[in-house]
Amino acid sequence: MIKSKPYARLKDIVAIKKSIEPGSEAYRESGIPFIRVSNLGTFGISQTEVFLDSKDFKKGELESLYPKKDMILLSKDGSVGIAYYVEKDLECVTSGAILHLTIKNQALVLPQYLNLVLNALPTKLQSQRDSGGSIIAHWKISEIENLLIPLLELSIQEKIESKITQSLALRTKSKELLEKAKAKVEEKISLL
Repeated sequence: MIKSKPYARLKDIVAIKKSIEPGSEAYRESGIPFIRVSNLGTFGISQTEVFLDSKDFKKGELESLYPKKDMILLSKDGSVGIAYYVEKDLECVTSGAILHLTIKNQALVLPQYLNLVLNALPTKLQSQRDSGGSIIAHWKISEIENLLIPLLELSIQEKIESKITQSLALRTKSKELLEKAKAKVEEKISLL
């Protein structure tokens, strides 16, 4: 069905970069946050308890791996196919199980639209079809490169991106209101 409309293969619209897998011997209790697939979600990155020390690596090596604004992080191992749109530059390092996708031409595809497509059912079905592994699911980069991405007109992508931006702002506001409500409830309970 995707091929019946305008589409592209993922490798034609993004540059794919793999991060590092330093091994558990490099894990520290403080330093640069190390993000694994278990920390990655479609709406954000959760706190990690694993860190890396820049002294254990070549100068600037870790900094070159920091996720940048408008990049999409995509999991390829474990829970395959989780895509997260990076809203602002981050100071963390992702594991080798998380790919960094950078759009080559934003006149063809917008980052939040692509993120939405990567998290949508047609892409999930492609990832389930392609990934293998008996214990831990593994999605090969060669298969990820050939994901079929439907391409809508840029004006439609812009409308979708606008709705996503509004939705994320409302989500942030609702979280803030929930935190305020929790604080007030805890304050009232402490007075009892």
